[in-house]
Amino acid sequence: MISRRKSRILAFQTLYEWEITRTSLDELLKFSWIEQREKYSDSDLFFPRLLVQGVLENMNAIDALISGQLDNWPFSRVNKVDLSILRLGVYELTFNQETPVSVAIDEAVEIAREYGVEESYRFVNGVLDGIAKKKKL
Repeated sequence: MISRRKSRILAFQTLYEWEITRTSLDELLKFSWIEQREKYSDSDLFFPRLLVQGVLENMNAIDALISGQLDNWPFSRVNKVDLSILRLGVYELTFNQETPVSVAIDEAVEIAREYGVEESYRFVNGVLDGIAKKKKL
């Protein structure tokens, strides 16, 4: 069984792939891009699939929440890596009731530290914290 962190990273990477390629949900959920895909069982990929599907099914609401936190910054200018991380974080904050707010934010910030640019983690933290406060989560 893979860790929740690894699951979130796989989900983030898949969401980034979707942002770049607009691959169909069915194709995305096969995770065929993963090296040595045969190492992962269906149960290993259950949580990343849940996250990816949840984000894509709720994309309009998620993007509206993100947009609402962008002062003087057009949504279209958000870095695609940061956007993929934010979408995942917002999904966990607002649609996945089993993830505590602090965990959703912390996990997104850590992924941003690892995969984003130098200031990504601060940006991700600010947007997600603003959403959590606005929604009183």
